Amino acid sequence: MITGGGPRAALGALLLIGAALTPVACTTAPPARVVNVLGTWEDAEQRAFENVVAPFEQETGIDVRYKGTRDVAAVVAARVEEGDPPEIAVLSSPGDLLHYAKTNKLAPLDGVHPGYAPEWLAPGQVNGRQMAVVLKAALKSTIWYNRAKLDSVHEPVPTTWAQLKATTAKLRAAGTTPWCMGLASSTTSGWPGTDWVEDLVLARSGPDIYDAWVRGRMSWQATEIRSAWQSWGELLNQDTVQGGPINVLLTGFDKSAQVLDARGGCAFDHQGSFVAGTYAARTPAGATPGYDTFAFPGFDTPPTREVAGDVAAMFHPTQAARDLLNYLTGTRAQSLWVESGTALSPDRNVPPNAYRDEVTRRLGTALSGARSIRFDGSDLMPTTMRSAFQRAVSAYVSDPSALDRILDDLDRVQATAY
Repeated sequence: MITGGGPRAALGALLLIGAALTPVACTTAPPARVVNVLGTWEDAEQRAFENVVAPFEQETGIDVRYKGTRDVAAVVAARVEEGDPPEIAVLSSPGDLLHYAKTNKLAPLDGVHPGYAPEWLAPGQVNGRQMAVVLKAALKSTIWYNRAKLDSVHEPVPTTWAQLKATTAKLRAAGTTPWCMGLASSTTSGWPGTDWVEDLVLARSGPDIYDAWVRGRMSWQATEIRSAWQSWGELLNQDTVQGGPINVLLTGFDKSAQVLDARGGCAFDHQGSFVAGTYAARTPAGATPGYDTFAFPGFDTPPTREVAGDVAAMFHPTQAARDLLNYLTGTRAQSLWVESGTALSPDRNVPPNAYRDEVTRRLGTALSGARSIRFDGSDLMPTTMRSAFQRAVSAYVSDPSALDRILDDLDRVQATAY
């Protein structure tokens, strides 16, 4: 619910007037319990959140006041600086929230007990204490594909990087553009490319190398990191990506989902599960989807899956805020979120039939049942490192021959970012 006064404000005004006019002692009603939440969700995502919290408000009497902004990190920073943070803030980058934990601005989430696997709790922990928690999840290690275009070259779904490269070459030879790709995203342009590098580090070198790199303990010039950039670069040819590399830089990440375009289009799209709604909206009701997904392919062994999510932290430790976080991370609320089509859930108790269609059902099952996951690496990095990584992606697409300089620049940022 979004509240801006309304009936409660009117009732409050009448009570005040009555108190002023009636010289009889009366008992003052207790103040309404309010939880202010600041997050990134707008439009359909905001409506989904309102529907999720509606039963909580009705049953507890707690008034959840939500404010959405795409520039939530800057707004939170400004409000913290002014000494007026919200009770709860929701960001897509745990690294931003955990910065506040390290400066003693966050309250520990004692008493908040989500039914998640330990891997889903780890991104929000500082020195063994839970300081933030995932509310909504996404599966990043996902490739969307056009069924008909893959069938046209008589190739099965690739399960290894070598097979993916071979299928890419076969599609190109048949006159089909293999890859959709777009890196533009306002002040965070380049982030879709960071997902490519992260997936390749995980797939080729495994979670231990990935962890060391994300934590700033491995040089960007290391062979394991350099090879991930180079493997991605093998796909950045003029006739391999839609419109060529320059178009990749200019195309918004949300506009690159073109595997279902009747004319032109492309065969593959490396995007997180959050684009499910985009593709579902292009499929007539009752029709078999013309798209499907497969897991990011491995090299020698099945890779660790990369995940992401919207993460909440508490600035004011009120019981109402704790109650809300317990509700939002519980199976009931997680099921409602899944039913909205705007999220996957890390809660293994969410029933598969809560998902809207077979594609998202399989994605949700893969996410909650994954044996090995790692959170989006750039989202865990300090802000300065993450921003430099995003800029480096755009620089690499512009000029892959400049990789040495790009990685050297990233090492210099790393030296002071952590």
